[in-house]
Amino acid sequence: AIGYAIWRDSGPSAPDPAAQETGAPSDQLAKLEARTKREPNNAEAWTALGAARFDMSDFAGATGAYEKAVALSPDSAGLWSALGEARVMGSDSDPMPAAALEAFDKAIALDAKDPRARYFLAVKKDIGGDHKGAIDDWFALLADTPQGAPWEADLRRTIEQVGAIHKIDVATRLAGTQPRPLTADVMPGAARAIPGPSRAHMG
Repeated sequence: AIGYAIWRDSGPSAPDPAAQETGAPSDQLAKLEARTKREPNNAEAWTALGAARFDMSDFAGATGAYEKAVALSPDSAGLWSALGEARVMGSDSDPMPAAALEAFDKAIALDAKDPRARYFLAVKKDIGGDHKGAIDDWFALLADTPQGAPWEADLRRTIEQVGAIHKIDVATRLAGTQPRPLTADVMPGAARAIPGPSRAHMG
């Protein structure tokens, strides 16, 4: 499946001062690891470490950190879907390992709208041969995607590519859901599912 790394900006991103500091990634990683040793029961510390390891393509390390985070914060759908993604990326043979699917199912049970879990559960349909079902699910996710969300373009590209591979016409449907351009007066919060201003407000 395509577009695995499209959720970097939608993941469980707890603001972490260490991530803001300049310096080599290895230095930042060392600081994040030191923080988890100082605060072993802080889910946010483990989440930041998991995200940093994921960004460095250390998927096994990311999985381990996210597992610690979900153990401390089991009610976070975003954490479960981040764990699922790390498990997918860390799998050499199985494109949808059972452990990853379990994490996505937990994410959806906590939050039926979790975009990353919805994306990967559609990937599972595609892998299983239900290409039209996967595309329908991706279109449903696209319809729920907030204005200017960082993954919108990648999601469209995934739909186009899977449609092309399996000769499913998606052009008309995609044309009916044109990207909504961000305007200067739309708050950055739009990407966090806060509705943008109405047309009346935009003048």
